[in-house]
Amino acid sequence: MSKDDTKYMERANPDQMRTLMSWLRDFFGQFQLAWNLLWDGRVPFVTKLIPILTMIYLLSPVDILPDVALGLGQLDDLAIFLIGLRLFIDVCPPELVAEHEGGPHIEVSAPSPAVEASASDKPVIDVEAEVVADAQDAQARKQISVQDVW
Repeated sequence: MSKDDTKYMERANPDQMRTLMSWLRDFFGQFQLAWNLLWDGRVPFVTKLIPILTMIYLLSPVDILPDVALGLGQLDDLAIFLIGLRLFIDVCPPELVAEHEGGPHIEVSAPSPAVEASASDKPVIDVEAEVVADAQDAQARKQISVQDVW
């Protein structure tokens, strides 16, 4: 055998490896989140049926694509698993999802045009306050500056 006959796999592109590792990290984070939500007693039982039914489908002999086609049969199972995982997390109460994710749940919404118009008519007040130890000290250190910004 000559050296030309032996072909070695080239190393993966670092960007591709970062993308793959990022996807795997996100997947395992979502799986852990779903697992924690599944065992949380505050999640409604009807919501917990989603991962249970997903696992029943994966273990059942009935498939959308038969498993005789090597590769294609497993792709539909993977797709059903990922869809079931995402659907379960999306249907769970947002407060519980935020609690299990570890971060605060912040709702972002645009103000209505009426509120936005009324806010532009009033002056903006900039207040700086200092936290004090007790009430007696508060009288001595009362340093609040108020500026009207036009």
